Amino acid sequence: MADYTEIKGNRIQYLDSDPTLTSATEGQVWYNTATGTLKGLVQLQAWSSGANLSLARQGVGGAGTQDAALAIAGRTYPTPYVTNTEEYNGSGWASGGATSTARIYASTSKNGSQTACFIAGGQNGPVVSATEEYDGSTWTAGGTVNTGRANSIGFGTLTAGVMAGGPPSFTATEEYNGTAWTTVNNIGTARYTHGGSGLETAGLIFGGAAPGPSNIATTEEYDGTTWTAGSDMNTARNYVTGFGIQSNTTANGGGYPSASNTVKTENYDGTTWTNKPDSSNTRWATDSGFGTSGSQGGVSGALSNSLANVSATEEYNSSINVITSAAWASGGNANTARRQLGYTGAGTQNAFQVFGGFSPGGFLNNSESYNGTSWTATPNLNSTRGQLSGFGTTAAAVACGGNPTADTTTEEWNGSSWTSVTGMSSGRYEHGGAGTLTAGLAIMGDFGPPNPVGSACEEYDGTTWTSGGTSNTGRRELGGTGSQTAALVGGGNPAPGVAGNTESYDGTSWSEVNNLVNERGSNHTMGGLNGQSSSITTGGSSPSATSTTEIWNGTNWVTSASMAGNRFAHSAGGTSASGLVGLGDQPTPTMLVSTEEFTGETSAATASTLTTS
Repeated sequence: MADYTEIKGNRIQYLDSDPTLTSATEGQVWYNTATGTLKGLVQLQAWSSGANLSLARQGVGGAGTQDAALAIAGRTYPTPYVTNTEEYNGSGWASGGATSTARIYASTSKNGSQTACFIAGGQNGPVVSATEEYDGSTWTAGGTVNTGRANSIGFGTLTAGVMAGGPPSFTATEEYNGTAWTTVNNIGTARYTHGGSGLETAGLIFGGAAPGPSNIATTEEYDGTTWTAGSDMNTARNYVTGFGIQSNTTANGGGYPSASNTVKTENYDGTTWTNKPDSSNTRWATDSGFGTSGSQGGVSGALSNSLANVSATEEYNSSINVITSAAWASGGNANTARRQLGYTGAGTQNAFQVFGGFSPGGFLNNSESYNGTSWTATPNLNSTRGQLSGFGTTAAAVACGGNPTADTTTEEWNGSSWTSVTGMSSGRYEHGGAGTLTAGLAIMGDFGPPNPVGSACEEYDGTTWTSGGTSNTGRRELGGTGSQTAALVGGGNPAPGVAGNTESYDGTSWSEVNNLVNERGSNHTMGGLNGQSSSITTGGSSPSATSTTEIWNGTNWVTSASMAGNRFAHSAGGTSASGLVGLGDQPTPTMLVSTEEFTGETSAATASTLTTS
């Protein structure tokens, strides 16, 4: 049998550790003498789960790249048609500008960008002829298409785009120059609910259904003037989506009414379609496709075979990196079920503390700490209370305020015991906390009659409380994160319509920043001392209890993986890379002892162990 030297013409390297894995290492083979294994770095092709859309829907339009994508309009089956736009940064979805016209099955400039894209045609009962253009924040009116239609496909860019196929003509093609649509040569095979990708001068359409209907597998290539036949797909299907360029396009999903086709993935190299690893999510109605290369892109939304709207996102990668999606996992159970409790705002996943709260039997003074695996009882607070707040670490923390009466009580924790110290200037409960023992914040809350919700904040220096800046929107049942000079709050329970408001604090004044994707009260935020640049909020009530999660990236809130269960009035600690939530309440109602741990998305090159004999 031939050995590696005969095949490759060079010897395998013997290394005492794996080399630094980069694209330059791809294709190399080496023997790791420390582990006694033969290893290599190969390109991996796989789908991985991304963060969910905030609004589950079908018939959504898509555009952009895997790290800067758009999901546009659509419908929440069976009604209504929606105008929602969401923006994807490769990790999560954030709210974008709303379209003027609600629509489903519209064409988009799939290879356009997150800041320069069109949506055209579609339907919202009647067929739509309007075009809208997006600049990254706002949709404005563009040129009217010559043939109004839905279930067509768009590709190209904002100023050099194409719309092809779809009823009523099934073959009509138009080009867009950023101002007006021009009718050009028809496609060769009448079709609708087909996929498309590429640029105006190098485009591609594939699959779909021919009038009849019957699923088709035919492919056509466009050079900016003429359509020519390409190779057939391996699986005929309609409601197919895709992304990429003419010489590297990935197609996925579709297949209605055959459920077996909905996970199938194929790649076109400019000549031939090749089957690739299947997607994990089953869906068939048109979903958004985005990505400028068939080796890196994604899909989101769609209508599942159970006729349920879908919010799932999946990313496709052909690279040396293994992507591990953000996820929640079960942690240890606490000793005492409770809600509306205090917790160390700068706690970590492996060093977290809770205290006080409200149990089925009434208010508590119990204190517990978590080491990343299990909960251990620690010395109790001196005062029994719930709906309090806290900040600091497991070695130096503060507990302040709370009920049964809106009080000013403050206690300090030194790692082994609680000591009563100078109280706050204003009694409050259901407030937020942030910072450290020597530089902390008590944020807003309920001050009791006659002004139950307030916007006043106080600062603590380890000895004395003094007045801080007043927030723009008073609220209660909130969580805070960050430091005394760089804090962040979002959500809480103000009036409906402003429960998604987010504010940041610079040590002097509060400023309104971009809202949460979803309004939520009784929510709690984790982020340690990095609240303004990277934080996470999960659970709460919006208005019912939720498991949804959002990450603050310094500018926007974006969606992330949901918890396994709904909860509100809970505790939270850690960061957007490694955090946890614990205890709280759920709708049954049953107070919780459970903990869930969060791990953020990671991407890293991974060497494969090669089989030897």
